[in-house]
Amino acid sequence: MNRFEAHDTARARRVELIERIERFVDGTDVSVAAAGLIEVGLDDAFPDNDWIADKVLMLAGYRPGGGESLHDEAHVRAELVKVLARLRQA
Repeated sequence: MNRFEAHDTARARRVELIERIERFVDGTDVSVAAAGLIEVGLDDAFPDNDWIADKVLMLAGYRPGGGESLHDEAHVRAELVKVLARLRQA
């Protein structure tokens, strides 16, 4: 793989991650599975970012409807809006 292919792969992953987050935020897919894919995508893309690490932990504790020590849909959506803003700036 040459350096351009590696860049293209990273860009494709970032675009896919942004699209997944957008679908969660707009309510298209707020499943636990979708949150898990976003969690893994963020962790892979930003392994040394403490702010993102907090969002990864939040996603790991996501359950529709929430519950004790769990994050509900409204909270996760609000936080993912902030993540989207940062991803779009970078």
